[in-house]
Amino acid sequence: MPKQSINRRQFMKNLSTTFMGIASSHLFKQLPVVHAEKKPPLEYRTLGRTGLKVTAVGMGVMNCSDPAVLLRAFDLGINFYDTADCYMGGRNEELVGRTFEGKRTKIFIQTKVHPGDEKKMRASVETSLRRLRTDYIDVLVWHNHHTAEEVSDPNLFHFMEKMKKEGKARFTGFSSHTRMAALLREAVKSNLHDVALVSYNFTHSKDLKEAIALAARAGIGVVAMKTQSGGYQKERMGGFNPHQAALKYVLRDQNVSTTVPGVTTIEQIEECAAVMGSAFTQINLHQLATYQAFLKGQVCTMCGGCVGECPQGVFHQDLMRLALYHKGYERAQLIQEVLENERLAQQIQPCLDCSACSVSCRNGVDIKKQITWVHTLMG
Repeated sequence: MPKQSINRRQFMKNLSTTFMGIASSHLFKQLPVVHAEKKPPLEYRTLGRTGLKVTAVGMGVMNCSDPAVLLRAFDLGINFYDTADCYMGGRNEELVGRTFEGKRTKIFIQTKVHPGDEKKMRASVETSLRRLRTDYIDVLVWHNHHTAEEVSDPNLFHFMEKMKKEGKARFTGFSSHTRMAALLREAVKSNLHDVALVSYNFTHSKDLKEAIALAARAGIGVVAMKTQSGGYQKERMGGFNPHQAALKYVLRDQNVSTTVPGVTTIEQIEECAAVMGSAFTQINLHQLATYQAFLKGQVCTMCGGCVGECPQGVFHQDLMRLALYHKGYERAQLIQEVLENERLAQQIQPCLDCSACSVSCRNGVDIKKQITWVHTLMG
């Protein structure tokens, strides 16, 4: 049993009002993993007002460099793939384009563009189209919004409207890793977005769940990312594998249209695909309790509990994602790409100038220590 204890009754209450109490005091150290059959039963959901019928489990391609994994996902029937203009310096989009050439009408592609002047944004979209070897993007989203002002920015919206009218994007939206609940509520109010890509997993609060429900009722297709809360390799956890349980938890929420777990191997995509249509069980609940204990104090789970506490307005969760990428994903290239972000370099200085961090992490993460480590990475 992990040394760091958790309030299991409170944890279960946060997970779901359906489950009241844990039947056994034993936290499983190793539980069997259900592997996908050759063709798992598929579950389709509607992506909000877009009307697109997407598989409940999609694929986050961000860290994948093996076309065989994408082809296996396609073979399993998965039809929704998430990438971005910046992933792997553009090579990720190229991978998607090469792999699905000749299969374009059978899949949906979601990619991203960073806010900037119109010339720069247009060039980015044109480059994405070329890399993806397609004439259109199914879902084009703004990358990593932080504020309500960004979500409702008329200039960004007008650009997206142009992309739609020119046939370069069928539907548009935004992505966010922080302040997700507030941004979803703003999206409902502004009514400008077809899709919202947000971080959502078992560590998040009831407030986010309610905001997702509100967005879904308004016709916004909700795509959940960071569903496995760090994606720790099972080898790092003594063979324990909580990832199917974590994905099941998100899929229990019918207001989520699809999920894009980040996978890098055939085994991982098969495990994720096998979750479709399966029930969330008491064993899964125990698995997540064990995983919660493992994550405590490790890295930022982006639960959003500390959002708004920094007196200088620093988006420290963006900085701490680097620790997540290092300890969870174990992807040096991804860390390097994030480090090249000029805005992040500007964000870190106020943190370094503080003698002590006034932000309190609900999961026991030493934020000051983590950000000092990020600064070391930056050289």
